Amino acid sequence: MKDGADRADPPARILIVDNARLTRQLLELMLAPEGYRLDTASSGEKALAMVATQPPDLILLDVMTPDLDGYEVASRIKGDPATKNIPIIMITSLDDRHARMLGLDAGAEDFLTKPVDRGELQVRVRNLLRLKAYGDHYDRYSQRLETEVRTRSAALVESEMRFRQLAEAIHQVFFLTDPRMTVMLYVSPAYQDVFQRSCASLCDNPRSLGDAVHPDDRARVLEQIAPHGTIIPFDVEGRIIRPDGSERFIRARGFPIENADGEVYRFAGIAEDITESKRAGAALAELSRRTERRERLLTTTLSSSGDFASIYDRDGRFLFVNQPLLDLWEITLEDAVGKNFFDLGYPKEVAGRLQRQIQQVFETGRPLSGETPYTSPARGDGIHEYIFSPAPGADGRVEFVVGTTRDVTERKRVEAELRTARDAAEAANQAKTEFLSNMSHEIRTPMNGVIGMTDLVLDSELTVEQRENLGIVKSSADALLTAINDILDFSRIAAGKLALDPIDFNLRDAVGDAASAVALKAHQKGLELIVDVEASIPQTLRGDPGRLRQILLNLLGNAIKFTQRGEIVLRVTGEASTDQDLVLHCSVSDTGIGIPADRQQSIFDAFTQVDGSTTRNYGGTGLGLTISSQLVHLMGGSISVESEAGKGSAFHFTARFARSAAAAARPIPHAVDLRGLGVLIADDNATNRQLVRDMVLGWQMTPTLTANVSEALVALRVAQQSGRPFTLVLADVQMPGADGFTLAAAIKEDAALAGATVVMLTSAGQPGDAARCRRLGIAAYLSKPIKRSELRAAILQALSPPLTDARPPPLVTRHSLRESRLAGRILLVEDDRVAQLVAKRLLEKRGHAVVIANNGREALAILDEAAGLEFSCVLMDVQMPEMDGFECTALIRDREQLTRVHLPIVAMTAHAMAADVERCLAAGMDAYLSKPIQPHELFEMVERHLVGAVTGVDRAEPKAIG
Repeated sequence: MKDGADRADPPARILIVDNARLTRQLLELMLAPEGYRLDTASSGEKALAMVATQPPDLILLDVMTPDLDGYEVASRIKGDPATKNIPIIMITSLDDRHARMLGLDAGAEDFLTKPVDRGELQVRVRNLLRLKAYGDHYDRYSQRLETEVRTRSAALVESEMRFRQLAEAIHQVFFLTDPRMTVMLYVSPAYQDVFQRSCASLCDNPRSLGDAVHPDDRARVLEQIAPHGTIIPFDVEGRIIRPDGSERFIRARGFPIENADGEVYRFAGIAEDITESKRAGAALAELSRRTERRERLLTTTLSSSGDFASIYDRDGRFLFVNQPLLDLWEITLEDAVGKNFFDLGYPKEVAGRLQRQIQQVFETGRPLSGETPYTSPARGDGIHEYIFSPAPGADGRVEFVVGTTRDVTERKRVEAELRTARDAAEAANQAKTEFLSNMSHEIRTPMNGVIGMTDLVLDSELTVEQRENLGIVKSSADALLTAINDILDFSRIAAGKLALDPIDFNLRDAVGDAASAVALKAHQKGLELIVDVEASIPQTLRGDPGRLRQILLNLLGNAIKFTQRGEIVLRVTGEASTDQDLVLHCSVSDTGIGIPADRQQSIFDAFTQVDGSTTRNYGGTGLGLTISSQLVHLMGGSISVESEAGKGSAFHFTARFARSAAAAARPIPHAVDLRGLGVLIADDNATNRQLVRDMVLGWQMTPTLTANVSEALVALRVAQQSGRPFTLVLADVQMPGADGFTLAAAIKEDAALAGATVVMLTSAGQPGDAARCRRLGIAAYLSKPIKRSELRAAILQALSPPLTDARPPPLVTRHSLRESRLAGRILLVEDDRVAQLVAKRLLEKRGHAVVIANNGREALAILDEAAGLEFSCVLMDVQMPEMDGFECTALIRDREQLTRVHLPIVAMTAHAMAADVERCLAAGMDAYLSKPIQPHELFEMVERHLVGAVTGVDRAEPKAIG
């Protein structure tokens, strides 16, 4: 190695750091004759900057510098991995042991005291540069050595991985031992397949490899492997005996592996099963005489064949047949070679087809497959699945055709049995569907009369006892209808035919309708029913509102059923949203009996309730939650429950809905600006107060919350005295002590407060409440749970100035808000007298005109007479004598091709299966109602179509209710 100081090329760079210019010049003069490249710095900061940009080979560093002292500069240089190897000589005028210790501790390699001796300086610089050159050379060598070790280690790991992959991929047994074959280092998994013994047993006892050799062959095999006890390369054939007693012919080859020094340090071997080759010796000999290529092809075919293997020449004659196929035919190889399918007794049609396919493979070079029957003395009649594959020769032309055959008789038998079982199951399922559909019709038809007539009678004047008895009839009929609907929905789930019917709908109305349907039951039990829909959720969505209401009714009904005191809270919030859709999170919580932890998951299973007494104590089919769970999954969500026995339950579910391009619900025309108006909310229930507060905040009103009448009166008087009186008071009727009517009376009697408009909210209306409201000057009276849209409409109407001063404005109620509906002329096509009477009276009571036709023929005659222009829509029964609803609808639609005027047709039927709905809509009907007809469903469906006939034959998207 060259001396780094004496023969440096290029010369070494030295950095002189000293704040005294004279000292720097003196040091330069001392070192200049040595031929070094010299740089100088007057401060520690400049020195560090120069070291960072162009590191020197050595640094002469003064201890006392103006900004950073030499100790700090040395510490920083030695602390940086890039510069830590630069030698530093500290120079100072302080000649004491402590100063030297500080310099060496900072990392300096040497120390000189001023005044510096020229010769000593040159020697120390030369020695340090030489040491640095040795160190740099050592570092480069270490790095090269480390890189080489890593490279060779990676190559070794990769080589071992390739070796294992190759050894485990081949069918032959590969093994690796020490030089004397006393320690088994590795054996491939194929050993277990060939020898039928575990690899672990061979590794534990390598001598067991010799023990497996047939006794008659053992001495010969061992002598060829290790003559005179010395292991040598070998290539030997012999028989082995498997643990089950069967014999196999094995060919084993072994060879030593030497290291770089030529010493044997491993011994490797390969063993393969050549039994099939031995048994086919005659055919192999014949093929080997033809070409070496044919021998390799046959060996490959034998080792990779399936159950049966054979080779054919261009004339379709057998060149080779393996033993399983010979056993099937009960012939020898000599009997098969040179024969064709005709010679072996195949039916002429089958043999001819097989011969033609073999010839086609020779001509096209493409494989062919198929199935063929066979008759075997050993197995009788059966079916073979075969494939004929081309085997090209050296010139690229097809030299042989290789046949691979499998016996699929058992598989075909099982497939036939499965088809028979499937057909039987489908027939049974169809029979069940038809039975349920017929039973639905038979039950719903009389129920239509029972429920419809009961509703009509309940709307008439009755004694208390009569109303109570009819109420029991109505409740029982509704319960029976619920059970029927549950069973039908469950059957649709089981058949995989439960589907959604997406339409644009008002979410808050759908939620409010569900809550209103169970509100009376809640109020009868003294429960507070609270509904909270997050204000940020869009008004109009696209989905199936009927199925959403069904889920909510199930959950709300269960909550009311299992709660004796407290409250039921239904909340709807947004969980996630995109520009196209959003996920709603709905929860129904109660303060009821709760559900034990070990039963919470099973309640979603069919016919399962919390315990055996649930049905006896509370009623129900046990299907509601199962159906709800399926509906939730159809809506792209999930359902779960949180509960603790005795402390209530909270059911949660999510559902995905599309954003609707349609406008939100029609706004109610008004001239009242609600923004900034002060509103006083009086309610003893904290949840209700927060719910109403959130609603009015969404309309930019300014709410004040109070929990009773006393607090409300104080708030009213304080606001009046401050000059900012409340414009509106929203008061709950049921409050402890003084109720909402007491508050209204106090407001009316106090002239200073009489200007406030009062809207009363009640959980359980009582007879005479409306009269009290009018007497006390209350503007509106609404039942809980309150729909957001209804509360807004009621407030707007209550605050709107009256059109005339002749009489006071009427009391705003939930019913008066719905009085603006349209009236229409309806054609009712129905053959059942009771159903006619029920539908006619319900519609006429609603304000519609009804014309009745007893069947499809009468309906067509009535439409012809009126030219189809007098009717807003048609209610069409499906099953009728003379002409049913399907035929009548088809004729009406045919006529519309000429008139270009579309008449809405709503199907009415007691059949309620999914197939019935699809059939009605496919027949050209616009919508579907299942019997028994529920009044609110009937009114909703009819009034949806009262916009008049649509020009053209294109119809709105079909809808279904029921």
